[in-house]
Amino acid sequence: MLRIRNKSKFIKRILMVIVGLALIIWLLWAIISGIISLFNKEDEKTTQEAQTKTLEEAIGDNEVTKGVTQVSSNAGVNSEVLNEWNLKLVNKDNSVDSSYVPELEEIDDGVMFDKRAISYLKEMINAMYKEGITAIWVQSAYRSYEKQEELFNNKVQYYIEQGEEQEEAEKLAQTVVQRPEMSEHNLGLAADFNTVTNEFEDTKAFEWLQENAQDYGFVLRYPEDKQDITGITYESWHWRYVGEEHAKIMKEKGFCLEEYIEYLKGAEAV
Repeated sequence: MLRIRNKSKFIKRILMVIVGLALIIWLLWAIISGIISLFNKEDEKTTQEAQTKTLEEAIGDNEVTKGVTQVSSNAGVNSEVLNEWNLKLVNKDNSVDSSYVPELEEIDDGVMFDKRAISYLKEMINAMYKEGITAIWVQSAYRSYEKQEELFNNKVQYYIEQGEEQEEAEKLAQTVVQRPEMSEHNLGLAADFNTVTNEFEDTKAFEWLQENAQDYGFVLRYPEDKQDITGITYESWHWRYVGEEHAKIMKEKGFCLEEYIEYLKGAEAV
C-alpha cells in the first residue's frame, strides 16, 4: 500500500498540476476563439462587400451613353428596394399624400427632419466641422402641406406680378417651388443648406458635399445637368437622403433620383 509521507506537499503538487492544466486549457480556448473570431470578421467583410454589389448585379450590366442607360429588362426584381421609405420619389408626377407626416426630430432651432435619417445628417455636418468647415447650417428641411402651399402660391403671385398669366405663372413657379404634395420637403428627407441660393456652390461646404455626401447617404437632388429630367432648376443647396448604398451607386453612375428609380425597375432606357 502506497504511503504518503508528506500529505501537504503532495496536495500542493496536485493543485499545481491542476492549475497548470487549467491554464493550458484556457490558453488553447483563447487561441481557438481568436481564430474563429478572425474568420467571422472576414466572413462579415465578404458579406458586406457582396451586399454592396447585389443591387447592381440583380439588375444586370448596363451601358451609359450620353445620359441614356441601357439596362436588361428586370421588372419586379427590385420591388422591395423600390418600396424603401428612403427612396420615395416625389415630383410633379409622383405625389405624397397631404396627410403624410413622418416621425420628426429637431435638427436646429425648429428645423425638423425625418427621425430615421437625422443621425446621418448630423454625422455629415459634424464631419464637415471636424475638417474646419463651420459655415454650414440647415436652413429648411421638413415642410407641412400648408407651408408648401403658401410658398408655391407666393411664387405664383410673383410671376403674375411680372406680367404672366395664371397658367404660365404656375408652370414657372413649379420649376422653382414644387406644388404641395409634390415636394420632397413634405417627406422630411431633404435639407436646404445655408442661404438657399446657388451662391452655395462657391463654398467649401458644397465642395465637401460633392466629394463625401454619398458616404452619409445624401445626394445632390437637382443637378445642373439633369434639369430636363427632374423638371426643377439647378439647386446646389438641396440635398436628399436616400441611404448610403443607393447614394454611392447614384454618385458612381451620375444618376439623379428619377434615373435611379428607372434603373432599379430595369427599364430599357432612362
